[in-house]
Amino acid sequence: MTALLEARDLRVTFNLRREGDMPWTKPRQLHALNGVSFALRPGETLGIVGESGCGKSTLARALIQMVPATGQVMWQGGTDLLSLSPQQMLKYRADIQMVFQDPLASLNPRMTIGQIIAEPLKTHYPALPASEVKARVQLMMDRVGLLPNQINRYPHEFSGGQCQRIGIARALIVEPKLLICDEPVSALDVSIQAQVINLLAELQRELGLAMIFIAHDLSVVKHISDRVMVLYLGRVMEVASSADLFDAAQHPYTQALLSA
Repeated sequence: MTALLEARDLRVTFNLRREGDMPWTKPRQLHALNGVSFALRPGETLGIVGESGCGKSTLARALIQMVPATGQVMWQGGTDLLSLSPQQMLKYRADIQMVFQDPLASLNPRMTIGQIIAEPLKTHYPALPASEVKARVQLMMDRVGLLPNQINRYPHEFSGGQCQRIGIARALIVEPKLLICDEPVSALDVSIQAQVINLLAELQRELGLAMIFIAHDLSVVKHISDRVMVLYLGRVMEVASSADLFDAAQHPYTQALLSA
């Protein structure tokens, strides 16, 4: 099967300066990603795990040009997303959407949830009639478990779990092919985590989405992922099916991660 997205030798380097460094002092370099390669098939969920600081969130942001990266990110059809200008990248934004870790911080506090969910539609499909936009927003609210009478409320009036449902609705309103979830449940209570995970799995089946799911919780990754990629210090340690990795991990780092 042709890959929906393929990363080839993806690298991200940050220049760091210490307090007190002179202007002529050469900055230190942090290699956040160091040659990451993988392929994602249509409809597949790739889980990404690793300890804090290993490059998981940097990888997610590099895929959609939120941080500068080198290498290639090949989209279905052979387009290298990293070679595109911001204007050229705009046409692919609707196909690749992201759900962030902090649900409340990712929502504009001055907009109602109806406006928040509708914003991607107005950006990517400006000719869409207002009545059609409202109808799609109401339908998506229902699909993620939000009530119709909540459409004119503001983010601060909702719980963390409800705010994450708003973020999911906003991401899915444009019917993307790929959803990148950057630790979407780590800021939520355990009982709410299960609800959000089950919602994502259900929506993925309904919509035929491919998904990149980043998390610290290995049990969550095992539950939702078809394959799992293990990162350590910006490098790929192991990639295997969920069952194989959790039952018979090959790399010593993966074994240590599972035992911890």
